[in-house]
Amino acid sequence: MNSEKLNRWLTLLANFGVVIGLALLIYELRESQNLAETESAVQRLDQMQLARVELATSEDLASIRVKALSEGVESLTSVEIYKLQQWESSVRLRMQSHYIQYARGYLDHDTANKILRDAATSLRYWEELGYELGDSDFEQAIKKAAGR
Repeated sequence: MNSEKLNRWLTLLANFGVVIGLALLIYELRESQNLAETESAVQRLDQMQLARVELATSEDLASIRVKALSEGVESLTSVEIYKLQQWESSVRLRMQSHYIQYARGYLDHDTANKILRDAATSLRYWEELGYELGDSDFEQAIKKAAGR
């Protein structure tokens, strides 16, 4: 009889230990996910900051961009257009990367909407530089944000 009672208590303690272990595992998984999301957000912000510093410190890119926006793309030389096309292509790729993170659930909705609004605002400018929207999910989302 004592052995049966002891066995029940040991089984109860083992089951309780399993429940506690599962709760700790769930907590650790949530913390790990929160950390990964935070690291992703920080990395994304670092990329944007580096891009803006790069634009601001560039010898001629900032002046080319201002000239294109104020006088039109047609006022640029072929070398200036090429530099600007490469710059804007890198901007679009960065935006697309962030949109992919959003589509996979790693980026919040507000940030994704801001990226799409920024892309939609830049669309006319990109088209002047020769960029045409394709059929990717990101490009379809830009069209929708631009009301096309």
